Amino acid sequence: MSTDRKKEFQADLTSGVHKVLRENGNLSVAQALSQVTKEMLKNNPFVPPTSGCPINDLPNELLAHIFYVGMQMEEEGPSEDEDEDEYEDELDLLDWDSDDEDETSSTKQKSTGKKKTDDDDDEDADFEPRLPFQVLVSHVCRHFREVAIESPLLWTTLHFQAGTSLERAQTWLERSKGHPLQIEMDCTTPEDEDGEEEEINPFASDEDTPASEVDPPSPPKNLSEPEEAHLEAGPSHLTQAQISEIMDIIIPAVDRWRIFSVTASYYDAIHLILERFSKCSSAPLLEVLEMYHYEDCEEFQVFTPPELNTKFMIFGGVAPKLKSVALWGVHIDWDASLPLLNDLRDLEIAYHAEDVRPSFQTFSNIIASSPELESLSLCLSGPAGTAKDWAHTPIDIPSVKSLTLCHHEPAYIEALLPLLHLPNVVELLLDYDSADYTEFALLLAKPLPGRTKSILSGLDHLKIGGLPSNRNARQLMLEQLVNLKSICLNCAGDEEEFFERLMELKPTPSESGPTQSVVFCPHLTTLMTTGVDGSAMRNFVEVRKQGGAPLSKVSMSEEDDLDEKEETWLREHLDELDFFEPSDSEEEIEMEIDDPDEMDDDDDDMMHLD
Repeated sequence: MSTDRKKEFQADLTSGVHKVLRENGNLSVAQALSQVTKEMLKNNPFVPPTSGCPINDLPNELLAHIFYVGMQMEEEGPSEDEDEDEYEDELDLLDWDSDDEDETSSTKQKSTGKKKTDDDDDEDADFEPRLPFQVLVSHVCRHFREVAIESPLLWTTLHFQAGTSLERAQTWLERSKGHPLQIEMDCTTPEDEDGEEEEINPFASDEDTPASEVDPPSPPKNLSEPEEAHLEAGPSHLTQAQISEIMDIIIPAVDRWRIFSVTASYYDAIHLILERFSKCSSAPLLEVLEMYHYEDCEEFQVFTPPELNTKFMIFGGVAPKLKSVALWGVHIDWDASLPLLNDLRDLEIAYHAEDVRPSFQTFSNIIASSPELESLSLCLSGPAGTAKDWAHTPIDIPSVKSLTLCHHEPAYIEALLPLLHLPNVVELLLDYDSADYTEFALLLAKPLPGRTKSILSGLDHLKIGGLPSNRNARQLMLEQLVNLKSICLNCAGDEEEFFERLMELKPTPSESGPTQSVVFCPHLTTLMTTGVDGSAMRNFVEVRKQGGAPLSKVSMSEEDDLDEKEETWLREHLDELDFFEPSDSEEEIEMEIDDPDEMDDDDDDMMHLD
């Protein structure tokens, strides 16, 4: 309670007691205080009712919807005013009650356990594990529990990782009662185990790690178990045996999958999952398929290891509702899967060795079969071969609004770009390094053969993680960004010059006398920066306003210097000011990025956005 509120409450209480004492002199001060307090609290919503509970009068359907909204809010994460640390230790399926209200997992269950060491004790003292919202409300009272358990939509998201209880995952499947499912699998290896291949086999069998040597995470206090009833544990990552067990649980429900997403550090896990997919005849409700393989590779000419280079046809080529596909370092039988990869809205293929990419004709067929494709992402992937292997007729893709191009060799992307006819792109993400991309930058800045305008001229949003090129190419790119609305700059290096060029003004005649206007990006309203302090940002905002192109939103790295006075000024002159952690990915930041234009011919420095 604020100080002013406390003073107001104390004054009301004192005057109330005096009034009661004047009206009834037989009462003691304590009796008068009790009477006044009771009257003041009579309509206080924070005081529990003495007879019944109003929320129990709500229809079960409305109560179930309230639970569903609460679950969605938790999944979306904290708002800007909430502490994100509270959301860092969600349990998912790690520990939650069974259908028996009084049972707190007093018996051993099959699980995929994480090793708990003495080093974790300090972390345990810092935060309390949190139950998923739907489980939490089911522990409030018997009525809440009955409503929650009988609400299928609360149990349709299954997240599997090391420590997930498989029996309880089965229980969630049963509670979902035939509704479409969202399946998430985390098969990644903890960062502190990377590089320890001699000691840790990321896909060892369960027998390789004796259960006696590991313990599961500690449960929350309201679901505490006797020490001797800990779940049998395993490595701190999913083993192949555990992945097989998970697939045994979810494959029978493949006809209910709506979203399937998996992340893996090693291709063994991906190969196993694809093999199980290949035995499924269809995935009739599947809308989103995401498979991310994060293993570092030094060579992208030939897929390794060769024994895992199996090209699977998944789901029998039948997934009529599939709209979004992301395959990072994961390849399939592209030709046989053409019936699967049609009518897409989002397609992302990335990090494929040259020998497992689709042929140019197959790639063209995939694009052509999705006339409403809105987002296309090619990151160190695309059609196999080189320009001499490709057709000369451009692939017409008028529906695509968002395009991502990353990490190709200069010759490859210089040959591919003219074969992609993308007249309506409004969002472009580029990320290239370790070579000279001047020719590619020039292709972006001029109309390609058969076209009347450059790709850059129609952009609203531009993100550049890196684009080494000479000063002239960047100048031409900047001149084309006439419609750009949002831009992001990493000004830790030479890109600071680009930040400064956006403050260039030119004389502009007017009826009231000479004025000034900005030279570049006249429609820019949103800016995100790293390496810009508060003083420089204030100057930028002032100059852009002076040039008739004021900013409405600025997002700054929280590591950059900004004193209280500068922050106050910025908030007074912007509609929105926020801060981000530099380690956040571009996707999480949800800001649009522009290219760092100015670069000398011999300048090899690049902008990297984390």
